Amino acid sequence: MKRISTIAVLLGLVVSGCAVGPATDADPGSDYPARGIAILAPGSTGGGWDTRARGMADALTRCGVISKDATVSNTPGAGGTIGLAAFVTKQGDPYQLMVMDTMTMLGGIVRNHSPIDLTTLTPIAGLTESVGAILVPAGSPYTDLKALLADMKADPQGVSWVGGSLGGPDHIAVAALADTDGIPVNRINYVPTGGGGEATSLLLSGASTAGIGTLAEVKGQITAGELRVLAITNSTERVADIDAPTLVELGYGAANLASRGGVLAPPGLSDDQQQAIVDMVAKMRDTDCWRETLRQNNWSDGWLPGDEFGRLIVEHRDRVTAILTDLGLNA
Repeated sequence: MKRISTIAVLLGLVVSGCAVGPATDADPGSDYPARGIAILAPGSTGGGWDTRARGMADALTRCGVISKDATVSNTPGAGGTIGLAAFVTKQGDPYQLMVMDTMTMLGGIVRNHSPIDLTTLTPIAGLTESVGAILVPAGSPYTDLKALLADMKADPQGVSWVGGSLGGPDHIAVAALADTDGIPVNRINYVPTGGGGEATSLLLSGASTAGIGTLAEVKGQITAGELRVLAITNSTERVADIDAPTLVELGYGAANLASRGGVLAPPGLSDDQQQAIVDMVAKMRDTDCWRETLRQNNWSDGWLPGDEFGRLIVEHRDRVTAILTDLGLNA
């Protein structure tokens, strides 16, 4: 299995002031893992990355994928880039893993001008996706997405969007949708929030015209008839019990940017080391423990092993960089 190039990592480490740690002399082989696995969540305890890391640790140990320990640590800050800077110093160590998701971490790298390119790490697997939705209040005059975008095209400032953080996945998704419909990205009227309840409150109050976010966070309000779904995002298939088309159905497939949650290893691993970790994570994915984690967090399976995940990271990096540049967040 061919790894993504790691030629940029040394430059990144020099610029960030980090020293390259010593490579481990442990060779995975058929006995991998011969010692405990350390999983880094580059976000706060209780957040999405932390939940994924702890779900992995639980599935690996409780369902008997490995006989060694799997421990989780947190290094939050700057869109994941503080943890990322620490993680690349583990170069060559196959017992170090880091969880992430593509849009959030790539956006953090661009916004914080991180000298570390995510593609310098060793891709292990894409694991999860979260279905999203474009929403309006139940009393909104908009009953379809095309009408909303037509008004937005005529008056971009007249349509207010609410979602998660500035430059985050929700903001990127709105920008991608605007770009697909020929609306100047730098004229979007987007109100950033901490996501979740704050964004929903602004939408329900009528302070914002439309909202975008994870479907699982607003399913209660949809079921109660308080919010109307204009389109399903991050999916090519309709969602059961929700009468709404996907962006692909509506002809906006280019804006269907599904952030993929996954796991990476440090740079500098051999092909055999990479494959040993991929095989371990593949076994974890097939456990009841991991399927329970997916159900509990309303995640869908987003399996992309090894270099397939690496290619998706490159694709998302290029798109995220272009969108954030257009938004003026890459200055």
